Amino acid sequence: MARRIKSYGGQQETLPIRDKKLLDRVMTFLKQQIDHAKSDVKKYQAYRNYMLFLIGFNTAFRAEDLLQLRVKDVIKGYISIKENKTGKMQNFRMNKKLHEEILKYIETYDLKENDYLFMGQKKKDTYKGITKDVIYPITRQNCNEVIFPKVIKACGIDFKFGLHSLRKTFGYMYILNGGNVLTLMKMYNHDEPGTTLLYVMWNKEDAEKAREATFIGGK
Repeated sequence: MARRIKSYGGQQETLPIRDKKLLDRVMTFLKQQIDHAKSDVKKYQAYRNYMLFLIGFNTAFRAEDLLQLRVKDVIKGYISIKENKTGKMQNFRMNKKLHEEILKYIETYDLKENDYLFMGQKKKDTYKGITKDVIYPITRQNCNEVIFPKVIKACGIDFKFGLHSLRKTFGYMYILNGGNVLTLMKMYNHDEPGTTLLYVMWNKEDAEKAREATFIGGK
């Protein structure tokens, strides 16, 4: 069965997290939600949300590709998917620590290879005359209206923050930590480095901070 993708128009541009302390605050909040969950369902939802952010921050997938990930796409530690928007392939080996976190999540909830990583509600679906209970992934709408607003409020985020912010944050932090923009361009499947720098909101302020922090000369 083909993957079902919903698109939403008229969205405002989301921004990356550019402050490492804020990034840590977001991930700490998501972890705390797991610990404080008062039911098994709430605990699963909290763990799922934590993994959504963790994988989003570390793979830089577009929102539609991230939400559609299945266990079989990640369980071996090597990802090979076709981007829904561009039709281009993403082929790479995951960071070892990230893979370990994913395997722990899969084991905790006994997820099967065809299960979506970020499962939502169970629905009845008919395919070729046969009706079955199917659990689809959480939707972009659910993320924008339920999951992200809670994070925004709890962590004091004062800018437009949504699913695409995860992808942009990866790029911003990659460049901030000395990554090569040409390499990032390839990761994003962009055609020009200028597009990549604009996408991650790398601007004059960032360049001036880097200049101020750099000294080349004698001791």
